[in-house]
Amino acid sequence: MPPTWRYVISTAMQAGELVLKLGCVGAIAISTWVMVDKETNETWGDRFRKVSAVAEAVVGFYDDDFKALISKGDVIAGYTVNSGFGLRMHPIHQEMRMHSGIDLPTPEGVSVHAIGYAGDRVSVRCWSDPKGYGTVADMTSSAFPEITFRAAHLSHCKGGEHRAGAVVAKTGNTGGSTGAHLHWEQLQGGVAQAPQKGYLVWALNGRKPNERLGDTIALYQAIVIKESGGDHRAVNPDTGALGLGQVMPQNLNCSWDGKPKSNCGWDYDVLGRDVSPQEFLQNPEIQQQIVGVKLESALQRQIQAGHDMNTAVKRVAAEWYSGNPELAHDTRPQAGYESIKSYADSAAEKFHRLRQENLEK
Repeated sequence: MPPTWRYVISTAMQAGELVLKLGCVGAIAISTWVMVDKETNETWGDRFRKVSAVAEAVVGFYDDDFKALISKGDVIAGYTVNSGFGLRMHPIHQEMRMHSGIDLPTPEGVSVHAIGYAGDRVSVRCWSDPKGYGTVADMTSSAFPEITFRAAHLSHCKGGEHRAGAVVAKTGNTGGSTGAHLHWEQLQGGVAQAPQKGYLVWALNGRKPNERLGDTIALYQAIVIKESGGDHRAVNPDTGALGLGQVMPQNLNCSWDGKPKSNCGWDYDVLGRDVSPQEFLQNPEIQQQIVGVKLESALQRQIQAGHDMNTAVKRVAAEWYSGNPELAHDTRPQAGYESIKSYADSAAEKFHRLRQENLEK
């Protein structure tokens, strides 16, 4: 697990035992839930419900119909497909020809991202077809090496190896084109296939569409209850962890060695820019985005590893609390906080209850 995915875990030998100093607040007492904030005159429970109401925004870019084939008229990332896959009347040559992808009209300069999971490497090959595709980016990812994604008529292409989520191209109007748009293809074994909606959403948003929207929202709610009770201004006096999800400042700027770095950390992974700890603490919307996306990614990893939902949630909670999902059954007290197992079990219980409550609303 790369360090930007971990909370700070410092170890010390005390009484012959390894003590973990955790980067999170831990459980919030029930009494805290009904405490009143003197500034806003609202209980922490009220505040959390307010946070929960905007949890949808955390995953607003997700589309649960990942495998659906793209059709003319579909809206993808706010743009409407005007030409689908298959035979069509060519807009320039005015004859029936096979269209090996889909066309999505966009303004020039819309970002195209490297498709892959956190930590994946994505290879991009740039090439040019002045009378046809114009500037082209062919993209392959270590996550699914059998698929090549092709973006054409680009204004810019950046070849080479990239981290997943990086901007590798910009839409344009190059080659044989009647206007600015993205021509998008999905090839398997070199043969063009009807493109699936989820991959294009992923390329335009830089994040994998969530196939489990309800699970992500319930997980987000459960972790926020455990960590802060919904207080985006919460600061852990022991560790300095910040906000709704009690994120360590080091996770925002990769300052594990005491030296903050640019273009590095959870803020850059999710937002594509640097966010200072001060800005993070003052902006609940930024917290919701970063915490939500990181939790969703962690849940996806556990599901893809073959774990059932209950086990996956416990492992995500253990990772959020300690930095290590393998410690979900660790019963040792944690330097004044509850054990990792207690935290994970409690988070899972809240997850299942909230998941059911959300379905009933």
